[in-house]
Amino acid sequence: MATNLPLTGTFNVTCEYKRKGNSWIAGWHTGIDLTGSDTIYATCDGTVTRIGLNDDSYGNFIVVKATNGKYHWFCHLSRIDVKENQTVNRLSKIGIMGNTGNTTGKHLHYEIRNESNKYADNINPAEYMGIPNKVGTYDSKNYQIGESTTTEGKLKTLKRNTNLREEPNTKSNATLYLENTTLYVLQKSVAVADGYTWDKVRIRVNGKEGYMINKNYK
Repeated sequence: MATNLPLTGTFNVTCEYKRKGNSWIAGWHTGIDLTGSDTIYATCDGTVTRIGLNDDSYGNFIVVKATNGKYHWFCHLSRIDVKENQTVNRLSKIGIMGNTGNTTGKHLHYEIRNESNKYADNINPAEYMGIPNKVGTYDSKNYQIGESTTTEGKLKTLKRNTNLREEPNTKSNATLYLENTTLYVLQKSVAVADGYTWDKVRIRVNGKEGYMINKNYK
């Protein structure tokens, strides 16, 4: 299974998107900083359009143009394992995390630019990856995707530990899922029972379907 993440296993968000500060020319952080496994994966289906070496800001970096026209930047790498014009997908290993350029420690700076490919014309990379835009520790197994998600419902993230119920009520069999697990809302407000409104959902990581109280995810 693939993900929209550049890392596998347990990883950390060390600086969120849009954090304000004088460290950045834009006045805010244009990407998201991640630490974890050294191997970096492409986060989209696309083509390598640019490779940079020893840039003062981004160090060694890779730019992948996704099939939807957006540009994915992977920065501060210690090694680059792809070439310009190479086609990649979400399972492609493209480089190794490093500490090159303007950085205070080993990490990956990952950002997504719009079709302009201009600095500070960005989208939220956390939202694209399906993770909270919040400093913390996460596990890639909770954010796996299938070959296609175009027919799935709306992607949500649990904001607290929550039970998946076999039926839309508090008495049916339950399986507990932890905060930050991602899921698809297949049908909204399918039932009102026990004082709650219930949605039919599918857990992203394992495909299990059931019912959840609709106030428990963001």
